[in-house]
Amino acid sequence: MNLPFWPDPQSHNHINLGLDRVFELLARLNNPHLKIPPTIHIAGTNGKGSTLAFLRAIFAEAGLKIHSYTSPHLVNFNERILLAGKEISDEFLGEILTECKAAAEKFPQISITFFEGITAAAFLAFSRVKADLLLLETGMGGRLDATNVLPEVLCSVITPIAFDHEEFLGKTLAKIAREKAGIIKKNCPVFVGKQKKSALRVIEERAQIMGSEAICRLSTVNCQPSLEGEYQKENASLAVTVALTQKQFHVTQKQIENGLKKTFWPARLQKISAGKFFKMLPKNCELYLDGSHNLQGAGTVREFLKSKKYSSSSLAHQRRGSRDSQDPRPFRPRMTKIIVIFSMLKDKNCEGFLRKIAPQIDQLIALEIPNESRSRSAANIKKIAKKIGIKSTTAENFEEAVGKISAKIKTGEDVLVLACGSLYLAGEFLKKNYLTT
Repeated sequence: MNLPFWPDPQSHNHINLGLDRVFELLARLNNPHLKIPPTIHIAGTNGKGSTLAFLRAIFAEAGLKIHSYTSPHLVNFNERILLAGKEISDEFLGEILTECKAAAEKFPQISITFFEGITAAAFLAFSRVKADLLLLETGMGGRLDATNVLPEVLCSVITPIAFDHEEFLGKTLAKIAREKAGIIKKNCPVFVGKQKKSALRVIEERAQIMGSEAICRLSTVNCQPSLEGEYQKENASLAVTVALTQKQFHVTQKQIENGLKKTFWPARLQKISAGKFFKMLPKNCELYLDGSHNLQGAGTVREFLKSKKYSSSSLAHQRRGSRDSQDPRPFRPRMTKIIVIFSMLKDKNCEGFLRKIAPQIDQLIALEIPNESRSRSAANIKKIAKKIGIKSTTAENFEEAVGKISAKIKTGEDVLVLACGSLYLAGEFLKKNYLTT
């Protein structure tokens, strides 16, 4: 289903951090969060989903049944709740939501937020379907996040922390880290991804207070993960370290390698090789999709585009590179033209993001995120791009944007198209690319 009927789908952007309401609702449901499989709890700003996806693939290779909880979804809400590796069915989802709704509406009624309600529903589902392990991702923050109701976990994982949701988590990296570190449990180890010093200091201090070991030395990954981007090696390294230290689940090096190679996590520098928009572009054009929306994410996008700027795969490049070494003409790799389809929410740092990736962009096409009231207007994005010096235009929708690109690509020209700036944009892109005939 697209969005569940409860809690109020129109309130899914409403945020009210706190745990009292969640604990009260769970108590009315007979505390399903105390009847779930052993759990690995994951917080952070960037890399949470990718790290979880690596872990899921590794443990699946070892033959384990894995539950997982992630957010947000891209196309269908059911993506958030995987039961033993499969998306929750509409029928079962409807059943548990009905049960949770009835519990919340008993007198006195609990004024539950959307995320709190669906998290309680997820715990109810996890308690009723057997599995070996639950991989649990926080929604936002950690200390007051609705997922942070478990008395103990196998371990906590904190991926790289960056500035995001400052209005809720704090204006400094240390304050944000303090919220994320709130998932650390007593005597449960915490695995820490690459961090700025100010964030790492807070995490280590919290771990010491809780009597928990902070593990920052990560395993080396000897194979190329399936997910694009150099930063994914760091996420993979974090996942491998976590997997190898779970002694009750024996995982071999071969299973780890196979898991890393099979991992799929959409909208993280995802190469699009099929669908409506892919077919609209000529063969000399590569199409990618990314949901990064903060400055740290912009850095990963920048490095990816930089690595793609010079086309080592073009036929012209290969022919030129194979010439006799006596050829006096200097070798100049052919550059790939970079075109970005871009949109972003109003509360995100659009100018900062675009400044990070500006040196790699040849053209930007701004549009408004379909069906999202919080989206910046295409005109606003174009104005910001012009201020930075990025050549830009606007489009009404994806079809118009891709059509404009296709019409201007020259024969023999190497082109990379990247749609980026928001997970909401990425979700709409995937929906229209694959589900629209």
